[in-house]
Amino acid sequence: MNDEVEPKLPAELLAAKLQCDSVDFYSCEEAIKRLNEYLDHELNESERTVVIKHLEICKPCLSRFTFEQNLIVSIRQKLCGMAAPQPLKERLKGLLRQPPKDE
Repeated sequence: MNDEVEPKLPAELLAAKLQCDSVDFYSCEEAIKRLNEYLDHELNESERTVVIKHLEICKPCLSRFTFEQNLIVSIRQKLCGMAAPQPLKERLKGLLRQPPKDE
């Protein structure tokens, strides 16, 4: 009798595992883990290349990345038109100029 319990996978990883038969599951898992870093341009060139190559052959991951990318673009566009009120800006500037308090 084996007492080891197999860890449960998050739903998105399980879906990628089930849909991506021809691609190594580890690649899907890593691609999803690196989603935010990829979209925020925080990966180095070699890491970015690995993710791009995976996306070229894995439709489930590409679909997930495309959705997330479109969501981020939409949010950024909506936020560009927003501005903080001037009193808030002045208060923040004042707080940033203060020396740190010793605890």
